[in-house]
Amino acid sequence: MPKCTVDFFGLPVYIKPLKIEIELKEEAKLQDIIAELRMKVPALEGQVIVPGKDRMIDGFTFNIQGRFYVDGFDGDKSLHFKDGDHIALLTMPTGG
Repeated sequence: MPKCTVDFFGLPVYIKPLKIEIELKEEAKLQDIIAELRMKVPALEGQVIVPGKDRMIDGFTFNIQGRFYVDGFDGDKSLHFKDGDHIALLTMPTGG
C-alpha cells in the first residue's frame, strides 16, 4: 500500500498545518483520498469536505504529479499512486 504525503495550501493550511501522511490502497481513487482526509483531519469536514460525504466543497482541488483534479472526477486510469507521492490539497484560484 503506497504511503503518500498530502500538503495543504490556501484555506486548508489554516485548518491543518502543512502536511500529513496517508496510506492508500493500490487502486485508490480521489474519493479514497478524501475519505482518508475526513478520518485523519475531522476539521476539514464542513469547510473543505462536504459533511458526511467523500466529496470536496466547490473551490478546492488536488494537484497530483503536476495535474489538477477535482473530486467529481470519475477516475482517471492514469492515476496510480506510488510510495512517496506528494498530493497537494489547495484552494482553486479566483479572479476578479
